[in-house]
Amino acid sequence: MLAISWFVLAAGTAAAQPPPRPMPVLPLTQLDEHTQAADLDNRTFTLTFAQPVAVRELLLLLVRGTNLSIVPDPSISGTFIGELKNVTVRQALSLILPPLGLQYSVEGSFIRVFARAPETRIFDINYAATERTSTTTVGGDDGGRSAAMVSSSTKADVFADLGNGIRTMLSEHATFNLDRKAGLLQVTDFPERLERVSVYLDAVHDRVVRQVEIEARVVEVELNDEKAAGIDWSAVAAGQVGELVPGQRPPLRPTLTGLRVTDVTRLLASLAAQGKVFELAHPRLLTLNNEPAIVRTDNLTLSVTPQIAAEAITLSLTPIVKAPPVAESDMIARMVDGETLALSGFTHDRETRERKSVGITGGWLGRATVVTRKRIELIILLTPRIVPGVAAQ
Repeated sequence: MLAISWFVLAAGTAAAQPPPRPMPVLPLTQLDEHTQAADLDNRTFTLTFAQPVAVRELLLLLVRGTNLSIVPDPSISGTFIGELKNVTVRQALSLILPPLGLQYSVEGSFIRVFARAPETRIFDINYAATERTSTTTVGGDDGGRSAAMVSSSTKADVFADLGNGIRTMLSEHATFNLDRKAGLLQVTDFPERLERVSVYLDAVHDRVVRQVEIEARVVEVELNDEKAAGIDWSAVAAGQVGELVPGQRPPLRPTLTGLRVTDVTRLLASLAAQGKVFELAHPRLLTLNNEPAIVRTDNLTLSVTPQIAAEAITLSLTPIVKAPPVAESDMIARMVDGETLALSGFTHDRETRERKSVGITGGWLGRATVVTRKRIELIILLTPRIVPGVAAQ
């Protein structure tokens, strides 16, 4: 609308104004984009320098015969010795300048070369500023004749680990400060080093914030056969194998530490075929990657530390069963997300005493104490599930 108004006004006053002078021809100051790309990336050349050549002279040689202009900073210095074969202008600049502490930028047809300067960047570190330590010791002694012991210790200090990792990525003169209270990391270094730190922090964050929910069941089986050593796990395994859908993984996987199953209901049904099944506890816990968690019930203490990969979970387990006799174990198991690990082998005998009426010689009836012996096996079922949406952040 403004342009139209201006045009009408000019037309109305044309008779009173002298004819306009022709516009002077101005020199071309910007290259066509296609020409610029061709000069930077498509034209190749070969240069050989057996003797040191000043960087300033070399830069002029690189753009000779092109439509590019190069503007070196007055403070730059240094020499170059070497051979450049079939390289473009952009490739030559990327090879020559960084070892000399220089960098370049392209603005239209102008290439500016200047000394690299460190930059400062601040990163958010949103982790708990605490150090957690978990120590577990499992041991046994058989009357002083033999002994076995397993001791494990877990120490988690994310800020200390970050500081050690970042230190290896920085240049010699870089500085950084890791503020635990504020949850901030300040790094001063060259841009490519800062980019390495950024990639590293993203990778750490992806792993640290992973969470897993562990569903734990403590099940007691009172065996029908009081003379049995324990549950017949071969029969349990046979009961787990059914008709599989093509491509579906088998629901049961024997391991050195227990059984891995995908159908807990079928597992409990197989156990019920060998005795009475009682669920003693059914706790759930949520924990972060490589963070220890502890579950305690009346007859069980369980320490578990998960290591969470994209689809698999490795559990470091230390179950201690208090029911007489005390049973302890320490193990590591690798599982698929959603599978259930059945830990067994915790067996003991239980005696019950009841006063019952009994027959006596001569027809008399009396009461006596009847002792019943039962074989009991305690089973721990652990089902870890990766919390959706956290591992992929």
